[in-house]
This record gives sequence, C-alpha cells and structure tokens, in this order.
Amino acid sequence: MFTADAHCDTLYEIALCHTPPEKCVVTPERLASGGVGLQTFALFAGKHGTQGTAHQDGLDMLAAVPRLGVPVLTGDLPDAPPEVPTGILSCEGGEMLEGSLARFEEFMARARLRMIALTWNFENEIGYPAVGGEQKGLKPFGRELLRAMDAAGVVADASHLNEAGFWDLIEHAEIPPMASHSDCRWLCDVPRNLTREQVRALIERGGFIGVNFYADFLRADAPATMDDAVRHIDAICEMGGERVLGFGSDFDGIDAWPDGLGDPTGFLTLLDALRRRGYSEETLRDIAGLNLWRALKRAEAARR
Repeated sequence: MFTADAHCDTLYEIALCHTPPEKCVVTPERLASGGVGLQTFALFAGKHGTQGTAHQDGLDMLAAVPRLGVPVLTGDLPDAPPEVPTGILSCEGGEMLEGSLARFEEFMARARLRMIALTWNFENEIGYPAVGGEQKGLKPFGRELLRAMDAAGVVADASHLNEAGFWDLIEHAEIPPMASHSDCRWLCDVPRNLTREQVRALIERGGFIGVNFYADFLRADAPATMDDAVRHIDAICEMGGERVLGFGSDFDGIDAWPDGLGDPTGFLTLLDALRRRGYSEETLRDIAGLNLWRALKRAEAARR
C-alpha cells in the first residue's frame, strides 16, 4: 500500500544538528520497511525566528539533501505514486524567505518546494504563529506570497499558523490549503491543533490534514497511545474527512510519541489498527497516501 508522510525534520537534524543520517529516525531502510513511497522533508527555519539565520540554514539543508539516501523529486511529480522511498521538499517557517519574493523564487529554482508552512512559532514577515494568541491575519507580504505560491503550484500549509491567518488562507488561497502536521483541538486542547471549524473548512475546500504523531498533541491528560492517534483519525473521518486525511508524522522533530509510532515502520501498525476498527481498504489507501498525493498533483496542475 502506497504511504506518504507530509512532514519530517530530518534535513534539519542532518545539516544543523549534525546528526549522522543513519542515526536519524527517518532512514531509507525504515521508509522501505514502513511502505513509505513519498516522504516530505522540511527545510525548517529554526528556533530563532527572524533573529536567526533561516535563509542560510535553508541553503545548508539543501546542500544536505544528497545525504538523505533517497531520490528527491525537484521536477514534476510522476504520473503514478512512487513505489520506492522518494522525497519531496517543503518549507517550515516562512522567515526563510526574508520577506522577499526573490528568495521564494530562489528556493523554487533550487528545491521545487511543494508546500510552505507560513510560520513556525514566531511572528515573521508573512504572519503570526498559533502559539502567540495574535488575532491579526496575514501581513501584506503574506498576501503577496500567497498569490505567488498559487501561481507556482505551492500549497499553503497552516500548521503553526494562527487562526486569523488560517481563515485568510481559506478565503484567499486558490489552491486548497493544508495542515501538514496537526491534530484535533477538541481532543487535545493545544494551540497547534485544529478546531472543528478549521477541520470542516479544510474538508469543504478539499485540502489536506496530516495527523501529527507528537504525543503532546494527541493527548494532554495521560501518556498518548496508538489508540489516541486512531481517535484523532476517527474524529476527522466522522466529520466526513476521509478524502482529506493522511499522515504528518513530524519524525525527527518530536521527542515524545506513542509506542509503535516512533519511526516510519509504525505506519503499518497504525494502518492495521485502523483496519481492525473497520476501515475499508479503499479508505485506508486514501489515508495512507493517496489523499496527499492527489493534493500535491492538484497543486501542480494549478501552476500558471
């Protein structure tokens, strides 16, 4: 079964934390063992916001791409999902673009970004993060960037973005937006998770939601288990989200996860848990990878 993951931080671990590739959570061997055909590798802007060196860090991560050990697609996606572990690139934290469309074009030329998480946990030139409680929407450069992303076939990723910014994406993005690695806030009340209204909006727009495996986003009152990941998947499917739902593991970016979901081999275990819950094979194929694949293909087809 083709499986796709919308987010991991392996490039940051290799390039900025100097972790040997074989010591990372995401490795070619684990991807293959977990049936992962498509892994999204994020260029993470880092933990210093606009005061850091996000642009240079992004270039350093691009230089580390060959060390991943899997082919990374920088041209058009193939007609069919890849059968062996293959990578695509995203950006997490738009401060990497330094408020400049020229920087956006630079990364597109070098990396063919498929999605951009507009903020991480800091305000930047684009907008405001979910963790700060700011009620303002996208800034003028954020609107300008969104138009450029639509024209280039790049999906706007609302994971880490504040609610006002999220609703700006829903209203103004031509390409349906996504939340690449977020869970349900009504099941675990943290700012990084999505409200029912946000989930409903992404379903109506035909976007994408990648369930995050970070334990603190799955459950707040006790250690998270595999059943908690299933609970979040159930909740989105109960709202009619079977065709927008997938995985956004956050591997190599989290320090706590349910037993059995600590590396890419856990995708198979989670799919088996859903199978035991009565999910059909067609729905499992959608959740495992086809929903993300279709979202990416639609974005590419919308390129002008």
